[in-house]
Amino acid sequence: MDWLNELSLISGAVPIVSAMLGALAVLFLLLRRSLRWWIFAVITAMAALALSALSCWAVIHVFFWWAEDLPFSMVLYLALLMWVLTLGSTTALGGLRRRRSARGRTSAVRRSLACVATVVLILFVGIQVNASFGQYPTVGSLLNPPIAIAEAAPPRMQLAVGSHFMATPVSARWHGAADLPTAGTVFATKIPGLVSGFQARDAMVYLPPAYAASQRPVLPVLVLVSGQPGAPEAWLHSSDLVKTLDSYASRHEGVAPIVVIPDPNGSSSANTMCLNSSLAQADSYMAQDVPNWIKTHLDADTNHAHWAIGGFSYGGTCAVQQVTRHPDVYSSFLAVSPEKEPALTVDRKLTIDRAFKGDAAAFDAQVPLTLLAKNRYPLVRGWFAAGAQDAQYSANVKILEKAARQAGMTIESASYPGGHSWSVVNAALPKGLAFTFVGIGLL
Repeated sequence: MDWLNELSLISGAVPIVSAMLGALAVLFLLLRRSLRWWIFAVITAMAALALSALSCWAVIHVFFWWAEDLPFSMVLYLALLMWVLTLGSTTALGGLRRRRSARGRTSAVRRSLACVATVVLILFVGIQVNASFGQYPTVGSLLNPPIAIAEAAPPRMQLAVGSHFMATPVSARWHGAADLPTAGTVFATKIPGLVSGFQARDAMVYLPPAYAASQRPVLPVLVLVSGQPGAPEAWLHSSDLVKTLDSYASRHEGVAPIVVIPDPNGSSSANTMCLNSSLAQADSYMAQDVPNWIKTHLDADTNHAHWAIGGFSYGGTCAVQQVTRHPDVYSSFLAVSPEKEPALTVDRKLTIDRAFKGDAAAFDAQVPLTLLAKNRYPLVRGWFAAGAQDAQYSANVKILEKAARQAGMTIESASYPGGHSWSVVNAALPKGLAFTFVGIGLL
């Protein structure tokens, strides 16, 4: 069944076939002789579009679920879903109809086919929405855990705490060992908020093949953060991260960075903005608790010149925040589709009211653009990327890139086809990781 697990949900046969079947399903639901049915279909289509637009506007501007407006394609997909459910249920329940049986009831065959057509169109909408965000790239990522997570805890450290500071990059001091595994291992583990008091979900930890050596090297560190809503596991099922790391390790004697994917939010619906605020002490968690845990549980290089942080969307924003507030902890970053500044809602004042009790100065003091204008970062290296069709986040990248350059950072950026999607992350990973690896002593 490998072929099924590897079948793409983003491009190729599945989206194309679903679109063709969806078109046939719409035709089936529309093709009736009654003028009354066509009038009903037009009115319900207009009503669905209006209700969808209102709903998408409300979740952003009334309920403040996200800090950016939803793309117009989401309005259309939601409208189509409402419209299809209306047409399908009306047909299935025997309302407006093309023809009646002798007993005056809608044909059982037509009602059954209406249910099938409705299901086909619901699947079509789901596939298209998933393709827009790239959350599940393949059938396997949707149906099965794409990456095996070890049940045991990460292996114990070989070296004593305090002896891990490496003045030289790992590429200059380790040259492989016999009988290394062909792939790295992923673990789930708690990283407690001993300083911050923050209650996080399990973090994911990737240890490369070299970590399994009897005398393992001390390795550099890459911390990654997922988007919001989301979870650390998103980097496993929505991206090619592990595959890319394993491929790199196979070409470099089993060496790749230790990758830690912590949770700075606490739940899929929470948004701490990766800040210290009245909501949570998320900045302290990311800048103190996570690094402290890494240093006391893993054979990781404690020279922070060999540490990087990265992320997508909210995670990219968090990466820029951390490197501007704590360049002594994270000296390199990669940010894919970051926000211009952290936000709870599209209403900046409401963000400040909720998180800082109306203290705008306290909020402004923590945002990257303020820090980039105020400080110099000549030792920091950063890499930005965004989707070419993602107008808002591409604009964010341009603003942040300009400010970072002016603050003395070494910056590169790239654009890839797509919107605000994990597909863009996957396209960006090879070049983004290559840039980052140079900074942390791997290339």
